[in-house]
Amino acid sequence: MRKTLIPLIAALAASPAFAQSIFDPMPSAAHNYVGVSGGQATFKTNCSDLFTCDKKDTAWKVYGGSGVNDVLGVELGYTDFGKISANGGQIEAWAGTLSLTAGIPVGDRFKVFAKGGGLYGKTDVNSSPSTLFDSGHKNGWGYTYGVGAALGVTRTVQVRLDWDRHNMDFVGGSKDVDMWSAGVQLRF
Repeated sequence: MRKTLIPLIAALAASPAFAQSIFDPMPSAAHNYVGVSGGQATFKTNCSDLFTCDKKDTAWKVYGGSGVNDVLGVELGYTDFGKISANGGQIEAWAGTLSLTAGIPVGDRFKVFAKGGGLYGKTDVNSSPSTLFDSGHKNGWGYTYGVGAALGVTRTVQVRLDWDRHNMDFVGGSKDVDMWSAGVQLRF
C-alpha cells in the first residue's frame, strides 16, 4: 500500500505544474494574435425631434497584434460600425486603427488591458435635401482608446471583451463612436 501511495501523491502534487505548462495561455515570451469580434456601436450624434433617431447598430472588427512581453504590445485593426438613422438620413462609418496596448496578467488565464492610438476613418452621411442637414463623405485621421479583458480557454484560444471609443471626422464635425464587442482571438 505504501509503495503505491507515495508515487500517487507525488504524481498528484506535480500535476498542477504539468497542466499549467501545457495550458498556460499567457506565456512570458512575445506572441502574435489575430481575432474577430462583434458587438454594438453607438454613434454620439445629436438628433432632431423632427425625425426618428436610431444611434445604435451591429458592428464588427478584425484585428491582429503582437506582444513585446506580457505587458506591452501593438494592435492593427479594421472596424465596420454599421449604419444608423439620424436626422432624416443614414450614417455609415468604417475605420482602420493602430494602437499601443498595455495589459496586466491576472493569474495564468486572465488579462486586463488598455489601448490607445490613431485611426484613419471614412464616414458617409446621406440625407434628403429637404431635411436641411449636411450630406457627404469624409475621410480623415482621428484617435481611438479603450479597455478590455481576455480569458484563455486553451493555450492558443482566448475569448475577449472590449470597449472602444473612436473619434472620427463626419460631415459637420468630429464625433465619437463607441463600441462594445466580444469575440475570439487565436494566438500563435
